[in-house]
Amino acid sequence: MKFTEVFILNISIDSKRFVTSVQNGLTNARNEIYVSNTLTDNRKHMEKWDYIVTAVKEFFEHQGKYSFIPLDRGLFKPIMIFDKEEKTLYTIIKNKNFDKLLNRKSIDKIHYIDAMLDYNLSYQTTPEQITWSEMDNMFSDNAVDKIRDLQTNIETMLCSDEIKEYITIVIDFNGYTLTDAKAVLCSKWLKIIDENDWKEFITPSYNDIEDNGKIDFVQETEIKSMISLKPTVRKADEIG
Repeated sequence: MKFTEVFILNISIDSKRFVTSVQNGLTNARNEIYVSNTLTDNRKHMEKWDYIVTAVKEFFEHQGKYSFIPLDRGLFKPIMIFDKEEKTLYTIIKNKNFDKLLNRKSIDKIHYIDAMLDYNLSYQTTPEQITWSEMDNMFSDNAVDKIRDLQTNIETMLCSDEIKEYITIVIDFNGYTLTDAKAVLCSKWLKIIDENDWKEFITPSYNDIEDNGKIDFVQETEIKSMISLKPTVRKADEIG
């Protein structure tokens, strides 16, 4: 299956500013969790995303052309970023989760991205590039109905039925350190059409260099040490 070779991914969002905002969100999450007076920090895994999307919104909302809408998917709420001028829709996902989606063998349970990929249908150059068998067997009738319902929900929330394309922003981080970022244009049939690497915009900070992803281990070790401390019993001849 071939896609047009002349297509160049056109990113309307400021990629350097976006990467910086994600880094700021991770830093904010780290600072908040460090000062919290709790014995465990199980919330950190989900809370990172809350700080990331909040930082991205704060970086771009002043421009006025973006809408930032959480999409309720139960336990997790991904953020939809919609460029109202270019009619481009973005979401953010972690690299390992994106890879799992691309490598699915069957689609019994739909992902929100399945609904958004329909907006990239125009990037198929000709219908012959994919067989009818591939098209028919990808989603069950029930999945197709759910995708349509989700698309209706998305367009209602964004107040637009003129979405021209959907771009997935794929990021990766180790602890609180951003390690990778890229923008990916993917077809409805889970094939990468084009991608734009943003790794060059990741700026190592002093904390990133110092922690090197070991910060969780250090914090956990310190807590365990505190728990295992036993009161020191002084011998009688040491007293007084």
